[in-house]
Order: sequence, then structure tokens, then C-alpha cells
Amino acid sequence: MSVYREYPPLFITLWIIAGICSLVAVLLSFYLIYKHLRNYTCPDLQKFIIRILIMVPIYSTDSWLSLRFVNISIYFDLLRDCYEAFALYSFFGLIVSYVEKDFDVVDLLHSKEPMSHPFPLQFLPKIKLGRRFLTHCRRFVLQFVFVKPLIAIVSVILEITDYYGEGEFRPDRGYLWLTIIENISVGLSLYYLVLYYQAMKDELKPFKPFGKFLCIKSVIFFAFWQGIIISFLAYINVITAGGGWTINNISTALQDFITCAEMLLVAIGHHFFFSYKEYRDYNKTPFLYDKKTKTFFNNPSGTITPIIKNFFTATSVSDVIADTKESFILPLMRPDDAAHRIKDEEKNLLNINDEDNLITNNNNNNNNNNNNNNNNNNNQNSQQPTNQHTTTIKNVNITMEYQWMID
Repeated sequence: MSVYREYPPLFITLWIIAGICSLVAVLLSFYLIYKHLRNYTCPDLQKFIIRILIMVPIYSTDSWLSLRFVNISIYFDLLRDCYEAFALYSFFGLIVSYVEKDFDVVDLLHSKEPMSHPFPLQFLPKIKLGRRFLTHCRRFVLQFVFVKPLIAIVSVILEITDYYGEGEFRPDRGYLWLTIIENISVGLSLYYLVLYYQAMKDELKPFKPFGKFLCIKSVIFFAFWQGIIISFLAYINVITAGGGWTINNISTALQDFITCAEMLLVAIGHHFFFSYKEYRDYNKTPFLYDKKTKTFFNNPSGTITPIIKNFFTATSVSDVIADTKESFILPLMRPDDAAHRIKDEEKNLLNINDEDNLITNNNNNNNNNNNNNNNNNNNQNSQQPTNQHTTTIKNVNITMEYQWMID
């Protein structure tokens, strides 16, 4: 009953609607996650899919709690902000792993022509594809995984010390500067994600990545920019205080309500773009995946143990640690090794191209020689009937002369 006394009736209505949207979104997501865990036949891809699907329950629950406890919503948003970056990295890992199923990514990139930047940066020098390009993509996507949580932690500290000023575009408040840093970080991350997609668009066509990318980008894009727009509307007094609520309370509540509604749409979209049906294998259901031996073994269908173990396998962050080590730590510790590795790959690629050119030239020479031999044979064959005709005429003349002498 205290809820009804503390909050106005309109808020109660919005809170109930947001709760219904969040509940349906969570149930839809849990069902799809369960189906992927039960049909965990392609761990290299499905672990990233499951991480992406978990984003909806986290966002829905966090936004609904933030809507209920408006004054402490910034603390709930800490988990959401951290997972947002992890979900973006998971999508990058998903599209890289998809190409790795059929190709060596580095060799494939080396075989491609230099690529232009997308609009409106097409005037920049073309991008040379190879290991260096892949490393840059991984670094710029991965940096958001560390920058976003750091911004969230700093925001909490500034809020405690009254220096955050949410929605206030003032140079003496942290909100303005943290917003600029976050915008740069997420912009670079999305840009290099698009660059990798553009470089591998032919190989990714069977995967139909556009809808999947739209699900990820829409969550990150709307979560960030709708917060900026609402804060700006409050800053120019379009959104005003009322009913005992401050402008910041109203702005935060409005953003959380919109997020709850959006998560329902995203959860529905996940069932279309991240379906479990393509991974269903009746020969392996129910089963458990052993990540050490990379094999499957059967389990009773009624037990929940396979689901739990597959869940912990999918949500392990060991690949994030490995990529961080390879992308940031090792190049700093041994920069010469990374440079030599790239040079050796480029040198090997040049040698392979030279060998291919040599083989092509030899084949062309052999084809030319064969064509010349065929022409000679044709000339000889064309001369043989003439000789035979001449011989026949001579025989006929001799026979006629001999017959005349007899007569």
C-alpha cells in the first residue's frame, strides 16, 4: 500500500505495464535460452548466442527495478551497463566464429583486395586486410568491454559525491564528460564491427547477420541515445518536475519504462534471428557437451544437469581473457614478436602468390606448346590427303601408258 501512497496513479499504471512487458520478455528469453542449452550442438556459435539472449532478462529486470526504485536506479544500471559491452563483444565473436567454421580468417583476409571505408569516410585511405586488420577490429570492440564498466563505476562514485549531475550538460559535472567518452567508445566499437562485417559480407550471407546485428545495435543505440534525448528535453525544460518528483526522477523513470517495452520487442525478434531449430540434432538430444574433450555424451532427458553445465560453459569469460591477453597484453610485452608475425605472414602470402603466378605461367606455356603441336599435327594431316591424291594420279598415268604400249 505504501507504493500507492508514494507514487502518483499514472506512475503505478506505467509500472504495471512495464512489469508485464518485462515478465513476458524474460519468459520468452528463458525459453529460447533453454532450447539452445538443450540443443547445444554447436558450442563455438551457441555460446555467443546464449550470451546475447541473456541481455534481455538483464535489461528487463534492471529497468523494471529502476522504475520502482527511482532514487537508486543508477546502482541497478551498473550491471546492465557492464553486460551491454559484453553482449556487443559476444556478437563480434559470433560472426568471427561463423567464418572460422569454413575458412582460416587471416588467410581469407589476406586474399581480399584493400577495402574502402564506409560512407561518409570513403575518402580515407583504403584498409589493407589481414591479421593487423583483424587485431584492430578485436581491440576496438574489446575496449568497450572495459570502458563501459569503468564509466558505470565512475558514475556511481560521482553520484555519491554529488558531482555526477545526471542530465546536466555542465562542464563542472561528470555526466557531460562521461557521456562524451562513452559515445566515442561505443562509436569506435560499432564502427569496427561494421568494418569486419563489410570485409566478410560474402562469407556471412548464409548466416543472415543483418537481423542479428539489428537486435544488438537497436538495444545499444536506443539505450544510449534515448537517454541523451530525454536528458536534453529535461535540460531545455520540455520535461518538468511535478507531483513531488524531480526532473531527474521523471527522466529516469521515462527511460526505464521505454526500455521495458523495447525488451519485449527484442525478445520476440530473438526468436526469429537466433532460433535454436537450426542447431537441433535428434541424435544428440538430450546430451551434455564436454568442453575438454569437445565431445557429446547422452544424459537422461529428465535431469537438469546438462542444462546447468552447458550454461556455465556458454557463459565462461575465458575467451574474453584470452582475447585481452592476445590483443593488449602480449603486444605491449613483446611488440617485436607481433610485428614479425605479421611480416612473416605477409611474406608467406607473397611467396604463395609468386608460386601461383609461376604455376599459372607454366600452365599457359604448356597450353601454348600443346596448341602449337596440335597445329603442326593438323598441318601434317592436311598434307597427307594431297600426297595420296598425287600418288593416285601418277599410278593412273602409268597404267594408261602401259596399256597404250600393249595396244
